[in-house]
Amino acid sequence: MPVKSRRSEQRLRAARLARHYREQERLSIAQIAQRLGRSPATIRGYMYDPDGSRARSVKESYRGECSRCGAATSGSGPGHARTVCARCNGRSTAKWDRPRIEQALRAWFELHGREASSTDLSLDYARARAPRDGGVGLRRLQQGWAGGQWPAASVVQYHFGSVRRANRVALH
Repeated sequence: MPVKSRRSEQRLRAARLARHYREQERLSIAQIAQRLGRSPATIRGYMYDPDGSRARSVKESYRGECSRCGAATSGSGPGHARTVCARCNGRSTAKWDRPRIEQALRAWFELHGREASSTDLSLDYARARAPRDGGVGLRRLQQGWAGGQWPAASVVQYHFGSVRRANRVALH
């Protein structure tokens, strides 16, 4: 069963239970919330919008369309929809692409005589190891290369799947 319909069923079941507690047992919103382990605002939502259709239509009115790719965008209120979707926004602000990562990994190999590992590119790992290695790894990362800072291991993994695969592409 798709997740959305399962969630809808769960909401409807909880709304029916909340309505039962309200009408049959005459419980307050706060008492129902405590009994169901939900917030009072959620219980009010169940009472006034049992199937969530009103909330969906309000949320839908906030949406816009990406000016670059046509995908749906979110917004903070009516008339405040974003003009660019999250994917296009991320792409336009991205600092690293595959060719630049390959260039950085070739520079690493030339400078250090070996392929970069994920720990070599991890600032957190370098900081944690600094007391044990005298800060060698941290200084190496902070110094960077002619093209600037080294790419983070997570960025390399995003583009290539793994640092090992990125090295293979860059060096062979």
